[in-house]
Amino acid sequence: MTETQPVKFKYEQKALAEHERMSCLFRENRFLFERERQKAIEETINKVKKKRLRKELQERQAQWDNILKHAGSIQTRLVLMEMMFWDAINSEWLPAIEKA
Repeated sequence: MTETQPVKFKYEQKALAEHERMSCLFRENRFLFERERQKAIEETINKVKKKRLRKELQERQAQWDNILKHAGSIQTRLVLMEMMFWDAINSEWLPAIEKA
């Protein structure tokens, strides 16, 4: 076992516990789940050191939240999230990778 494996195991256990907690919230209290989801997203974005990138991420998240707010059903929400994900990959990530 390497030195990084215990760290990786600890990280995975923490992530699984958080996933279980959020899963229970989703089933039991959607309002609280949404609040916790927003908080986690904000914490992640705020960890970004570059101010310009942090602003771009905040704007993108606001756009996605606005689109998903009007999605209706869970199925429609999932389809929209998948569409937005692949659109970002094809229109932004892949061209940026090809330029590099």
